[in-house]
Amino acid sequence: MSKQRIGLFLLALWLLSIFRIPLAQAQGNGWSEPYRLSSEGGKSSEAYMVADQYGNVHCFWTEAFFQSQRTAIKYSRFDGATWTKPNDIYLTGLEIKNVSPAVDKQGILHIAWSEGLTGIVYYSYAPANNALSVQSWAKPIQIDIPARPVNFRIDSKGVFHILYIDPTEETGVYYVRSEDKALTWTEPLWVDPDIPPGFIPDSLSFELDETDGLHAAWFYGVRERQEGDHPDFIRYAHSLDGGITWSAPTLLDQHRDEIDHRLAAASPRLIVQEQNVHVIWAAGSLPYRFHSYSTDAGITWSTPAQIFGSLHGQAFDGLAVDGIGRLHFFGQIRYPMGIYHMYWDQNRWSKPWLVYWIADEGSEADFGERVHAHHTVPVVRAGNQLVLAFGDGPADPNRRLFVTYRTLGDILPLESAPTPILTATPIPMSTPTPNQPTPMPSPTATTAPILQSSEVQPLGPIPGPDFAIRVALLPTLLILAGAMMIQFLYKRRS
Repeated sequence: MSKQRIGLFLLALWLLSIFRIPLAQAQGNGWSEPYRLSSEGGKSSEAYMVADQYGNVHCFWTEAFFQSQRTAIKYSRFDGATWTKPNDIYLTGLEIKNVSPAVDKQGILHIAWSEGLTGIVYYSYAPANNALSVQSWAKPIQIDIPARPVNFRIDSKGVFHILYIDPTEETGVYYVRSEDKALTWTEPLWVDPDIPPGFIPDSLSFELDETDGLHAAWFYGVRERQEGDHPDFIRYAHSLDGGITWSAPTLLDQHRDEIDHRLAAASPRLIVQEQNVHVIWAAGSLPYRFHSYSTDAGITWSTPAQIFGSLHGQAFDGLAVDGIGRLHFFGQIRYPMGIYHMYWDQNRWSKPWLVYWIADEGSEADFGERVHAHHTVPVVRAGNQLVLAFGDGPADPNRRLFVTYRTLGDILPLESAPTPILTATPIPMSTPTPNQPTPMPSPTATTAPILQSSEVQPLGPIPGPDFAIRVALLPTLLILAGAMMIQFLYKRRS
């Protein structure tokens, strides 16, 4: 064999090796090794994350320390490659139900959280580019609403929105807003005054669309569930005028005995992309996944459709939208048991692939060093980087919190805004005047609305993180292969 042919052969092998490297990464899904955020000695909560316009992800979580009987709100920031050392920004002697973060157009990071059995709500803020410093955070102020949990959002006009579940005897879904940076709040508006007696809202999801429309989904359980009793159902409501008025709740799904369609572990998750609203929940004889969506800001809805095939289980899912509008779903489901990732693009779902393996069927008794992976919480950084948090099960006394990330190779990163110059420490705001819930009519049972059908497209493939590289290399390989074939035939004839 001539030196020229040997050279061409080696060049072909080298190009093929480059071509195969992304394929191997795609088979491993391109995710980084899980990184532990939580500290030793405490019990962590799930993560509460938000991305800012400067190319950072802000992650909050709580850690309970039983010896000191204290709970801390922890904070860390991710720049696309590294996480900062976690810092305690708040300590309390009460249990913290949840933390809800948001970033406004001015680059201020806001958080609201709920603590105690009655749901005491507090609010604070700090510059997003200097939130690591405890001194940068404003003194927490109390918002006089009983909320477990609290969901906090800021719209494009700087209006604060809070949607929450009242855990008291007046249980239900309530809403308040503030137009003066949390100095004063509206009277609580009861979003579901027709809640049937004995029911409790759960798994409240709350999002804003691009025109400041507000969207919410939740499901109902019962206070005292009897054997064989499954009167569960899922509802949705919206406000398309910035929270001034709310629609009557729409029924998305309900328990049906005749087809063994259960909703006891529904835990719906809602996401908004422009005027498209998606809700995913668990339902069926086993907790399979069902999906319904609206293309007109929640006015009409598709017929709920089972998705993800035979995968089932419920450990609290997560949804996120990337820089070109594609919807990403993450859930800990089985079998094999693990974190699965799927993709909705052009009205169809991709096939699911395994992000993180936990256990095979029959081997769940001992996870070893594997994380049980509850509460899969995703956020998109810079439009093209998926950041995913997950942790041990809530009942684990040593519950840990982990994060991983994957860059989408077929999307260019969004241009980050320039980091602003640090300003003075925020001045603590005044405590608002206590408000009382707005009285509403006596609750009555609701009837199921007619759901408008919309065709769901079949499953289809999605581009992996290596897609652009493979597309770019393919013409080169074809040209090389053709050149080698022509040379081989020429040599044979001569």
